Amino acid sequence: MSYTARLSELLYPLAFHVPLTRDAVNDSAWVSLSNYHRAWLVVNVGAMEQGATLDVSIRQAEDAIGTNAKAITGKAITQLTQVSGDGNGLVCIELQTEELDVDGGFEHVQFRVTCGPNWVTYSAILYGCSARFKPVATTNWDEIVG
Repeated sequence: MSYTARLSELLYPLAFHVPLTRDAVNDSAWVSLSNYHRAWLVVNVGAMEQGATLDVSIRQAEDAIGTNAKAITGKAITQLTQVSGDGNGLVCIELQTEELDVDGGFEHVQFRVTCGPNWVTYSAILYGCSARFKPVATTNWDEIVG
C-alpha cells in the first residue's frame, strides 16, 4: 500500500503550550475548526508536586476572541492527581466538529489546562485533523522532514 499524504498535513498543530510548570488556569488561543473535520488534543503530563491536580478540557466559542465561550459536553479528562500517581503520562481528547454547537455559530475551540493547588509540568498540542481543503498550511511547523 502506498501512502501519499504526509502526517504533517493530516495532523496540523493549531494551538500548543510548550513544556510549562504551572499552578493556575492556562488557556490556549482560540482557533477555528472551519477547515477541519476533527481535532485532537494531546497532553504530556510530567512531574506533579505533592497534592497537585490537573484538569483538561476543550471549550467552544463563536469567534477568535471567545465570544459566548462554553464547555463541550464530554470533552474533559478525568482529573489527574499526584496522590494517585497520575504524573508522567499522556492523555488525549478527540473531537469531531459535529460535536460543536454549529447551529449556534460555534466553530472556534481552545483547550484549558487547570493545575492546582500545586505545580504541574505539562505540554499540550491541539491538532486539526482531516483537513476539508488542500493544500494544508505548514506555517505552525518549524521544520518538516519527509
